Amino acid sequence: METFQVRIEKMALEGQAIGKAPGSDKVIFVPYAVPGDLLEVRLIKAKTQYAQAKIMRVIEAGPGRVAPPCPHHFQVSGAEPFWCGGCNMQQLDYALQLKLKREAVLDALRRIGKFPSVPVAETLPSPPWRCRNKVQVPFAFSGGEIQAGFFAPGTHKIVPFQDCLLQPEFSVRLVHQVAALARRFGWQIYDEDRRRGWLRHLVVRTNQDGQALATLVTRTPEFPRLKEAVAELTRAFPEMIGLHQNVQPAQTSVILGSRWRRLWGRDFIVEKIGGLRLEVSPGAFLQVNTPACEALYRSVEGMLFEGGFRPGHVLDLYCGVGAIALWVAGRAGGAAVMGVEENHRSVDSARHNARLNGAGQVQFFCAKVEDFLKRPANTSAKASEAGVLLDPPRSGLSPLALERLARRGFSRIIYISCDPASFARDARRLADRGYALKAVQPVDLFPQTAHVELAARLDRLR
Repeated sequence: METFQVRIEKMALEGQAIGKAPGSDKVIFVPYAVPGDLLEVRLIKAKTQYAQAKIMRVIEAGPGRVAPPCPHHFQVSGAEPFWCGGCNMQQLDYALQLKLKREAVLDALRRIGKFPSVPVAETLPSPPWRCRNKVQVPFAFSGGEIQAGFFAPGTHKIVPFQDCLLQPEFSVRLVHQVAALARRFGWQIYDEDRRRGWLRHLVVRTNQDGQALATLVTRTPEFPRLKEAVAELTRAFPEMIGLHQNVQPAQTSVILGSRWRRLWGRDFIVEKIGGLRLEVSPGAFLQVNTPACEALYRSVEGMLFEGGFRPGHVLDLYCGVGAIALWVAGRAGGAAVMGVEENHRSVDSARHNARLNGAGQVQFFCAKVEDFLKRPANTSAKASEAGVLLDPPRSGLSPLALERLARRGFSRIIYISCDPASFARDARRLADRGYALKAVQPVDLFPQTAHVELAARLDRLR
């Protein structure tokens, strides 16, 4: 394939770098590049408006390029034919990562949201390494042996790892131990093409006290040599306080199925976020980076009450296990605080967490957000005096949820998103329905990757 030189100009939303070949206006996307790099690249894919290329040699390194510390990250030398798809920014100095994530949010709001002037703050940092509290590791049978690792970019080919610098060392050791048990016990590894086999994933959730819950995701509900597996894992890992099985029979990229079985130990783990204590089941949603999560929740709280605003009531939509509702409840005074979540297990956890944190007055409802917003108000306070907290899925609000939200005329909306593009789209739709975008705070929940979390404040125009 053709090789040529390209100067990298900027980063795109998903972490690919953008440049132009000499004498051409065609946009070239180059993964693992850094703004300012002069590169020799090889053409991989060519379209009418753009092309994709792979780095062959760094001729001049851009400011902020560093050597990736992980040997499984893309290496310019090309020694490894495949590399881990979990990180795509280790080649960037961490301060530059924070700067580029803010720029990605700005770009989405200007280009997709059509906001000419955008109040975006500097990105709040995270510990750059060993910061994740949850990992999901797939298994595969390849090269005549059982392997555990992460997928290579754009494939389902496993890249085995000796270590993952984003995970606690405990999680890494547990992954290797389960892989060793699979080899010794003869556990059949799931083959997605043939839809055969048993073991699919290991999910490990840890907390700041060093405790862990482990879940083996399997295709079928039996568990060969269960007693021996429990004995070996509990002996080797006293930090593990619960072992679970999740059954996922479907041919899908969705990791967890609906069927759960506790094999040993506790049903939950307790995570501390600021002054909160949250009981979290193995399948419940909680932000994967606890220190950065605290920074996010502080930002949400500050935005909700900014300017002396005192809501008549607070709605936390897509509330999960109730963390954000409980975080802001202490400052809500006598105002009603209500959470809405369609996953009944998460709602059960939210209600328990309210009692655990002495916030029994916070109410939680099991319902789809669209359906809840159609109901008559659950409080005598006017919608015009209410504050709403939103943390929808990555795809953002459904058109129906957004329409019903805007129609209720809530005074202030704090929108939490892990996708700048879907947020920019929803922010524009809310702006077209009478809201003003007042502030945006990016938070780095996902160091070494292109992903960025944000919290934003939108106020109803009078």
